[in-house]
Amino acid sequence: MCSRLILSISILLVLTATTMAQVPREPGPSLQHRARGVEPFILESANRYGIDPRILRAVCFIESRFRAAAISPRGARGLMQFMPATAVRYGLRNPHDPRAAIDAAARYLRDLLGKFGGRVDLALAAYNAGEGAVQSFQTGRPLVLATGKIINPGRVVTGGIPPYRETRDYVRSAIALITTYSFSALTRSTFLDQSKPSMRRVSKGDQTGSKSTSNRRQSGSLFIEVQ
Repeated sequence: MCSRLILSISILLVLTATTMAQVPREPGPSLQHRARGVEPFILESANRYGIDPRILRAVCFIESRFRAAAISPRGARGLMQFMPATAVRYGLRNPHDPRAAIDAAARYLRDLLGKFGGRVDLALAAYNAGEGAVQSFQTGRPLVLATGKIINPGRVVTGGIPPYRETRDYVRSAIALITTYSFSALTRSTFLDQSKPSMRRVSKGDQTGSKSTSNRRQSGSLFIEVQ
């Protein structure tokens, strides 16, 4: 039990150091208190859109540490750090409204999982870097943005996850939260107690993409690429 507690604290400290959202440190409710406050919204939206609540929790933690007031230097806002264009796309009028933001993020993640064949790693990469970037690095086709910027001009094929340090760290951190016991301590509603599917290697008949089965885990029907 002691070793699990030490592991939990260690993982959370590492993940705190690699947060994506730039959230100012300020007095207020503790991380645990904030996590418990949004837990009903996470479970509600996960159930509504048929996605694993662990994914929503992980994204919410990494993006904002469960802070509804979070604003990044790039203009992303709220618990789920929606950029303005994506907020408009999902009808999110107030990204600082916890319930609305989590609901919109659940819909967005459901759509990303559908687009990328249930691959959690690619959905997470798309949430961070954009779905166009993920598709570009899947196919090796450059993507020209409206601003004129070209994504992947070298026609690199990575399997989908863009070779950006921020995105790769983001995906690793989120998968660590999704697949480990430790994160449950934040909400006292453990992943293991919430009908957590068994983690097993995928058989050859289940493979997608070019990675070997020894590097892939399965969570329900969602594929997680372990890199």
